Amino acid sequence: MNFCKNRVLSSFSILMTGFCLVFSVYADHTPDPSFVTLGGSFQSELGCPGDWQPDCISTRLAFDAEDEVWQEVFNIPAGNWEYKAALDQSWTENYGANAQASGLNISLNLAGGAPVKFYYDHESHWVTDNVNALIAVAVGNFQDELGCNVDWSPSCLRSWLQDPDGDGIYIFKTRNIPAGNHQAKVAIDESLTINYGDGGVPNGADILFNVPVDNAELIFEFDARTKILTIRLEDVPVPLPVVEPIPTLTIQALLILTLLFLLTILYQKKSFKPDSGY
Repeated sequence: MNFCKNRVLSSFSILMTGFCLVFSVYADHTPDPSFVTLGGSFQSELGCPGDWQPDCISTRLAFDAEDEVWQEVFNIPAGNWEYKAALDQSWTENYGANAQASGLNISLNLAGGAPVKFYYDHESHWVTDNVNALIAVAVGNFQDELGCNVDWSPSCLRSWLQDPDGDGIYIFKTRNIPAGNHQAKVAIDESLTINYGDGGVPNGADILFNVPVDNAELIFEFDARTKILTIRLEDVPVPLPVVEPIPTLTIQALLILTLLFLLTILYQKKSFKPDSGY
């Protein structure tokens, strides 16, 4: 059964004080859900009375407060399956392929039965699994600033690199890393067993980067093909120019110079003698 309701979500922009902010990586916000359920063709295999049931407890995801991501592992039998994420036990709000609201079903093809971990991020509306997608996390000495319990934590998804459009480029954006020098790598499958450092080298050197000012927007881009992580600045807040007050002494000096100038003009007028013509 296919519950897809194809609709085109128009992108939009907001003009604010001369700057146009285009929302592409992060979707519109809707109220945080109380429940997120995997509705799909495998639900009856996992204990649900039937398939495509958004209110079945057996396929609910659990919310991880540290990660701020809904997630759960299910033992999925071999076969070709489809699923979506249904919010609050209803199909009213649901997300499918490419993080689209009421989007296409997500295919999951397994040659053999296996434990599969599923994820749903309500900020981006990306629903995926560790078979279809690479679960990549930017780890480093900055993660506690993002809300992780510790730094260098591959299981903390506050710095989860996401690829909703499926182009193989996994992206994470943040303004929460303070000014200073930092180090990073990419960890795969929430573990440091497989990690990529500078130049995409497995177990390579830490990637060094500098944040020039607080609140600068950083973009982490991980290329799944080359395994290279690029960290760049999207923008740097420009401080307003500081106008220094004119010292009192300078004002007094200007007044004295002006007065002397006027006195000089008056003196020249009084001492001026017209030519008599002789």
